[in-house]
Amino acid sequence: MSDPVLLTAIDGSQNALLAAAVAARFSRLLGARLGLVTSLHVTKDPLGFGGGLFSRDLTDRLLAEARLEAESNLRAVAERIEEHCDIGLPEYFLLEGDPEQEIPHLVQSLPETIMVVVGQRGFGTESKPRGLPHLLGGLGAKLSLALAVPVLLVPPDTNIDQLCSAVFCSDPSQGDR
Repeated sequence: MSDPVLLTAIDGSQNALLAAAVAARFSRLLGARLGLVTSLHVTKDPLGFGGGLFSRDLTDRLLAEARLEAESNLRAVAERIEEHCDIGLPEYFLLEGDPEQEIPHLVQSLPETIMVVVGQRGFGTESKPRGLPHLLGGLGAKLSLALAVPVLLVPPDTNIDQLCSAVFCSDPSQGDR
């Protein structure tokens, strides 16, 4: 049996970095591998003006540039976690599509996944499922309904003692071990 995996969603927001810091701490405590997940969502109808607004070639180039930037961001977060949080280099997953659909597919393909950690508030603009509290992040709420593993929502005011602070703090020397 493989080592357990703990996944955390990274969208570039401060709350996502905070969630990654919490996930790094949990990963160390649980002896799990850490996986960083970013989903590139390219709408079929950009800006609501119809699919013909951008040529396919331009859309492909924009997606390629976004993929390179996302890989660079994931690599930087992974290296910072490895350097300051006393765990191995996290692996990272770059998905294409709606995160609320693609993350469950990833979890399904990784049966060793034991938890998904997301920031309570990120850059996502998806709507929240009906009947769920307003403070739940849209992605976190949808994942909690779709996944058979626990989903941990990390609020933006999480106590710094509960995380590997070097991932989140601007001064990496403040990280814990």
